[in-house]
Amino acid sequence: MLPLRHGDSYYIGRLLNGAYQIVYARNGAEGLEIAAEQMPDLILTDLMMPEMDGYELCRRVRESEVLNHIPIIIITAKSGGKERVCGLEVGADAYLEKPFNAEELNIRITKFLEQRRLLREKYSKAMREGTELNVKLNPADQDFLAHLNDYIYALMSNHGLNSDMVADKMCMSRSQLNRKVRAITGYNTSAYILQMRMERSKRLLASTEELIGDIALKCGFEDANYFARLFKQIFNVTPSQYRKSLIQ
Repeated sequence: MLPLRHGDSYYIGRLLNGAYQIVYARNGAEGLEIAAEQMPDLILTDLMMPEMDGYELCRRVRESEVLNHIPIIIITAKSGGKERVCGLEVGADAYLEKPFNAEELNIRITKFLEQRRLLREKYSKAMREGTELNVKLNPADQDFLAHLNDYIYALMSNHGLNSDMVADKMCMSRSQLNRKVRAITGYNTSAYILQMRMERSKRLLASTEELIGDIALKCGFEDANYFARLFKQIFNVTPSQYRKSLIQ
């Protein structure tokens, strides 16, 4: 998303055209509104804008639980260390002075997006395989997932648990929650809830002697046979086979 002055927007839009889907904003206030609606992968903003400057835009994005995972690059005509430090203090991930090098801008955008992509892939792989995540999430992402996981665990025994219920608990719209969860984990909300259910069932199978049907109910599955089929589909063994493998 590009909340920039008109001339800069036109130039950068041409520079990036074809490589990315670009959404334009006339100022920081409009940019913040569009970001909340569309959840962009990256925000590229000017420092000096009407209604809301780049500093305030960064501050608002970083204070928003919905948006705080989004990388921000500030582009500005202001030179000097003070402005750069201020930009980084309010949450910008990078700060480029005009006239900026087009190749550097492209590299920074590519690197930020690649980092997020790799993080999503590693997170989703760790969840699928039930292994520990070996990538450190940033504090904002950690806090968000901690709150999300708390809500899911609290409601997990309810077989009707869905993304609408979780979004309501998180004070977000369903689409906002879905985009946010996908941006961090690579899963949509429904798939993430399912993975959480299956991971909990796996832990209960390993740490308790409860009946498989009771474990299925605790994890939100009314039909134990359906749970067993799903477990095998995800982990390549049935629940009983998994439990036996831990004893051997």
